[in-house]
Amino acid sequence: MKRFAFVAVLMLALATTVTHAQTFMDRVHFETSAAAGIRSRGITPIDFSFRSFVDFVSVSYLFVAVEDNVSLYSGNGVKSYSNGAGIGGGVGVRLLGSKSENHALDVRAKALGSVGRPYWKRNSYDLSLAWYVPSARLSPVVEVGYRFIDSRTTGIENCSTAYLSIGFRY
Repeated sequence: MKRFAFVAVLMLALATTVTHAQTFMDRVHFETSAAAGIRSRGITPIDFSFRSFVDFVSVSYLFVAVEDNVSLYSGNGVKSYSNGAGIGGGVGVRLLGSKSENHALDVRAKALGSVGRPYWKRNSYDLSLAWYVPSARLSPVVEVGYRFIDSRTTGIENCSTAYLSIGFRY
């Protein structure tokens, strides 16, 4: 009975969404950005990101993200850094904006895992608000969010940080 109720609600929700005829390329977007976080437990994260978005309904989208992570360490008189890469994905929901409006505001949730053999193996989980101009072909993007970093390397603790990301959407 629960499964039937879930499917019925899902079908009702999908039936009420408005879709417009678009080509696949109208539903695909790309972003590049640089982000810096607030120091937490002696670690200052800096990330360079590339994301590919695909709209699956008019108000939400899925994306794949690839990041280069640079973490600056400062503690006990020692300054060092760690470099690694992460890959993952997420989902976004449009709170405000459409192609005809001047501004858009989205909520995004993302999960990344480190790849390769970095010194600091970690998973990161983000929740953010992103502002951009949907009508422009090349638009600035400003993203403010919270990131929890789950460390899988002994000797480095889990940490969380607020971050600011600035980039371009095309």
